[in-house]
Amino acid sequence: MAKVPQGSSALEDDALPITRRLSVVAERFQDGLRPRVGKLFQAAKDATRQLAEVDLVRFEVDAEEGTHSLAVWEEVAPVMGQTVQSVNRLIAVAEPDAVDNLDEAFGPSGGEQALDVEVIESQEQSIARTVYAVCGMLRQDVARLGERLRNPTVVADPWNLVGDLLEFRGRLRAGIGEMIFDVAARVDELTRADIVPGYAEDLVQAVLVRQAATNLAFLFRGHAKRIAQSADDRIAAALQDALRDVHAFSRTRALQGLRTPDKRIFLEARAQMHQLGREKPTRAREIRQAAENMARFLESLSVISRRENLRLHDREQLAAAGRALESARQRIAQPTRARIALVEAVRAAFALYGRDAQLDAYLRAQRHFPVEWVADPELPGEVDRLAALLAAVSPP
Repeated sequence: MAKVPQGSSALEDDALPITRRLSVVAERFQDGLRPRVGKLFQAAKDATRQLAEVDLVRFEVDAEEGTHSLAVWEEVAPVMGQTVQSVNRLIAVAEPDAVDNLDEAFGPSGGEQALDVEVIESQEQSIARTVYAVCGMLRQDVARLGERLRNPTVVADPWNLVGDLLEFRGRLRAGIGEMIFDVAARVDELTRADIVPGYAEDLVQAVLVRQAATNLAFLFRGHAKRIAQSADDRIAAALQDALRDVHAFSRTRALQGLRTPDKRIFLEARAQMHQLGREKPTRAREIRQAAENMARFLESLSVISRRENLRLHDREQLAAAGRALESARQRIAQPTRARIALVEAVRAAFALYGRDAQLDAYLRAQRHFPVEWVADPELPGEVDRLAALLAAVSPP
């Protein structure tokens, strides 16, 4: 049975870098806020860590193999119970009196009545507003999950069950993470990766999923064309070539990072193609249709770029690439220095791979003829070419 370790009881008890940063940030608040912010950060960190350690992805394998949903639920239920308890502990810390008044929820401990006049919101009141909003969202998500789990159609289908639980976990982590960032950013200039537990790891996974899915989509579109053009007596061999790339993708961590509905489509399409490849006589028409369906599905995964963490990431990388290109232009009379700046721009652009089809084609070509090899007279044109591609990328 999956187990969730209990978190430490104080920020200082944990040696993780983010824990130390949270402790430093908490110390920067005023005396009256400092202990409460510290407790809030600790409870939020514990809840986020616990959510990160709920490994539900492996249950999707059981769903693919047709394991009865009740067996899945019996193993998942205790983990989700611990998760809900962790969230409730966070709410209890954030709103110790469990009241709806903003100032009492996370504000001054005194009992002064607020005057019915417009006032400038203090830092404490501003934090209270953020915490109150996030706690309200957490309550709603817990209630929504309860309603979904009382729906027989959800519990009866392992895919629906696991999908709902993973979505629940993701929404809670995102909400808690934004609360930590919003509070911490009031006293320090930080990125989410600096201060939000698990954010950096989630971003790395999202970038990996986008890059791997883009590679497979590019490769499989070629396979689908070859399958469509193959004679009936050669189509089975073409299908096996395509399945080799599908299998290679399946062995990567990218498959784990797909959203549950997308993973279900991918695994079912893969199973169908494997079945068609084993059948005798070969059903050429069905193979062509299955390959085309898989190709279209893989191309649809470009919507991964809409994930919020990727949007923020892409905005930063576009800006970094733009700065490097501007530096290359300023140094164009010094080819060696201009080339260094251009290489830096391409490196930033590689982090965007999967966001734009034209930029993707340029970056794939870089694997064969990188900008480091560009001759001095060609540098201005290469700078302009990359600048035009980046300008055409849709704003994140």
